[in-house]
Amino acid sequence: MQSAQMERIFRSLDDIQIELPSWGFANTGTRFGKFLQAAAATTIEEKIRDAAQVHSVTGVCPSLALHVQWDFPEGLASVRGVKAACKLHNISPGAINPNLFENQIYKHGSFGNPDPAVRAQALQHVFDSIAIAHELNSRDLSLWFADGSTIPGPPI
Repeated sequence: MQSAQMERIFRSLDDIQIELPSWGFANTGTRFGKFLQAAAATTIEEKIRDAAQVHSVTGVCPSLALHVQWDFPEGLASVRGVKAACKLHNISPGAINPNLFENQIYKHGSFGNPDPAVRAQALQHVFDSIAIAHELNSRDLSLWFADGSTIPGPPI
């Protein structure tokens, strides 16, 4: 590889930005178990503070992806506190992630659920998540549909 190409590659790395996930600072896990860690963040304020620490060391992590159910326990009413903590720690709110997979009502899917009431609740949750994103001036809404991944096909 030529020296000019290498220089362009290294210069482009100066512009890289990585968005951290808020849930990465908490006790995390899978449906098979939780992985507990000493000093794990237990509040959104702690997650934002921890993200700010990572950014202060790396210089490439200025934003934090937020999870509606876990980081906004009071929905839209939680936005003021999240916004204040982000401002205090100089972290930008990143992608907003609705939760369409964890609650028991989504056992047979969210938008693809055979129950119209569950589909309506999932849609309302996404609308609420859009309102949160709007209040935070967040550009992205990340949708993850686990529909079909917990059972093979439609429920019988």
